[in-house]
Amino acid sequence: MKKSNHYLFIEAAVQRILPNDPEAAAFQEEFYRMKAGFAGEKKLKNTLKDFSFKSDYSIFYNFECVNDRGFTHQIDALLITPYFILIFEVKQLSGKLSYKPVFHEFTRITENQTRDNFPNPFDQVYRHKLFIKQFLQKLNVTMPVLQLVVIANYRAELDVSLEGFPIIHISGLPRYLEKLYAENNHKKVNITDICSKLKMLIQPLPARKTIARCRLKSGVLCQKCEYMGRMHYERGIWQCEKCHSKSRVALHEALHHYRVLISPRISNKEFREFTGIKSTFAASKILARLNFEKYGATKGRYYLIPEDIYYKGDD
Repeated sequence: MKKSNHYLFIEAAVQRILPNDPEAAAFQEEFYRMKAGFAGEKKLKNTLKDFSFKSDYSIFYNFECVNDRGFTHQIDALLITPYFILIFEVKQLSGKLSYKPVFHEFTRITENQTRDNFPNPFDQVYRHKLFIKQFLQKLNVTMPVLQLVVIANYRAELDVSLEGFPIIHISGLPRYLEKLYAENNHKKVNITDICSKLKMLIQPLPARKTIARCRLKSGVLCQKCEYMGRMHYERGIWQCEKCHSKSRVALHEALHHYRVLISPRISNKEFREFTGIKSTFAASKILARLNFEKYGATKGRYYLIPEDIYYKGDD
């Protein structure tokens, strides 16, 4: 399951931001939220994997695009069947959840009785629903477009005020899908063209933040030391100065951080400054071994760090 560009940015920033940075705690808090949300989306994916669909189907996870007005959509999951389309909004919330529909107010009361207001997930998913309906109209396709908020945390309690609204615990999803199939079996649509056109709409969105280079730790950092120890290069291996652990892939992670936080392009000089390698010759050898695409003459040459330089599979 692919992480969004914003998730990758926040994940890398948490590992690289200087400890005394005034926004370090805010970055960490945002990462915890995003990590929990991503865990919820993986629970949804596993639940759908286990379900026996009654038709052919296609699922788009983390569907990102830009609409005709230039506004973005980020849909957690989009289920396409010949009988209906279902838009998922996944929440990994705990505590007691309640809703005031007149005010469109979605509230949580935590175990220590703290009251938090959240963006209304029904409004969020309804906006996506309108977008998908307009998309189908352009294709001259008429079919039900439905919405569902899925609570992926079993510790959450749904207040009676949520009764009648499209929100369920993830454990109830198989029964919910069976009900949708039973209620929407009158007209069957060929989904091949719909899925093909949806794929054409996909446009990965950029990170919603930036961070100055001076606010980041340089060096190839040690994962075992929670990115506090730096690693030095010797005979093809990176070794931590703090715990002495060795790694052949730590450089790949460092370059992933550079790509996500700073730039996908890197020169020999920038490579040396970021990794701590002093020798131009040694840096050239390492860059050549990485086999990156390179552009420009010798003096102005830069290398393109590939997107999958250090991709962590999260299926």
